[in-house]
Amino acid sequence: MQNKFILLESAMNAVLNVNFESKVRLQELGKIEEYARGLQHMTKEEGALVWAVLKAFRAELESGTINEECIGGYYKMLREALSFNRSPKGKKCVIYGNNWLSREIGKRMRSDNYCVFNWQMVNPDYMDEYDLHIVCDEAVKEYGISHIRPEAEIIRIWDYLKYKFTVFPSFYKTYSDYEKKDKEKVKCIITGNTNIVSAVRSKQLHINTVSLANNGQDIYYDYKMFRHACESMPNIKYAVIGLVPNALRYDASKSRVEWRRCLVYYPIVRSMHNCEESQRLTELYEAADEKVKHFFDEEYIEDLYQIFESRRRLQDEEGEHIFREEGANHDMDMREIGELYHRPHTDVSEENRALLEEYARFCTEKGISAIFLIPPYTRWYKRHMDVSYYTELLVCVKELSEKYGARLVDMFGMDMDDCFFRDYANINSIGAVKVASYINAILEG
Repeated sequence: MQNKFILLESAMNAVLNVNFESKVRLQELGKIEEYARGLQHMTKEEGALVWAVLKAFRAELESGTINEECIGGYYKMLREALSFNRSPKGKKCVIYGNNWLSREIGKRMRSDNYCVFNWQMVNPDYMDEYDLHIVCDEAVKEYGISHIRPEAEIIRIWDYLKYKFTVFPSFYKTYSDYEKKDKEKVKCIITGNTNIVSAVRSKQLHINTVSLANNGQDIYYDYKMFRHACESMPNIKYAVIGLVPNALRYDASKSRVEWRRCLVYYPIVRSMHNCEESQRLTELYEAADEKVKHFFDEEYIEDLYQIFESRRRLQDEEGEHIFREEGANHDMDMREIGELYHRPHTDVSEENRALLEEYARFCTEKGISAIFLIPPYTRWYKRHMDVSYYTELLVCVKELSEKYGARLVDMFGMDMDDCFFRDYANINSIGAVKVASYINAILEG
């Protein structure tokens, strides 16, 4: 059977050809109108434009006046409205989504000589003639592509990228910055979660330091990322092991909110820890990874991140925050604290104790000085948390420090003014100077 797109383009060229009689050109215009009737997802405005151009085309042909300058203009508008950015005799690609990513991917595919169609300009009768379908938006928006076969023709790039930098941009930035380091010069690595990210800032330490701390990171991934870094950083002398009061009771892979976070670590540590859906998710990731990397290299992915980050900075630029107890949203903060200190999981606690010991033992074996750090908190936070979580952590860390010769910097008990914090639990840049002074004293001692 002849390619329907070739027939459609032939009809468009015939309408433009002044050597054909008006009757023939009108007949060919009917084929274009038939294609346009199959466009199911056009907005009201898009549909009005397409049909207005077709109506003008028909009127010119039927009147017999045939103003060829107008015909040429209508033809150009029609090609643009129907996404015929180049000849559809070649490779054809459909872009799904109407966001910054869909625009960037569209530009990239055009530069690779694809005829790019916006999903709103797709006629389902022609579906088997598109070579590639790239989904640049949330998977829940099906866009009518659920029945496309084979699945190999669909690249769900939004799903692939969102755990890299759309949902957890801090991890992507942390890791991409780490990759660019002169690894032989690095002497210290920081691990920990959100509170450690704000409290310990690598640029304020007096030796060359890389921070692999990240939002929502648990002890399992602290240790796995540290081990990964040590493979390429042969001169590590110090490990700042940041621990929050509830660290022993937290497992990201079991968290109902954060288990998907494990997917960002999978390409690096090849594990999703205790995540129940790990096999399904990793299979999906591997399949997507192979397809995405066939079309887009790492340098291009980095370019996409820079575009995303510049847009995010424009939206989120703000000055330094100073916590004020009287101005806090206590209802919301109390809910968060309640969730943090309502984790009576003894199995998680036992596994995390074993991981911390393995972490400390590994440092000893490699001649790396381990520094356990518990960051400071606001007075308000300490009044409302479950102190028993902190107590069990402190007992554990003291035992490990004695057994493996590690240092303990416990700033939890310090009575620090609210001016050192940006919110009820996190240090601001003023407080970070204070924390750095304690760590630098050990590094230089």
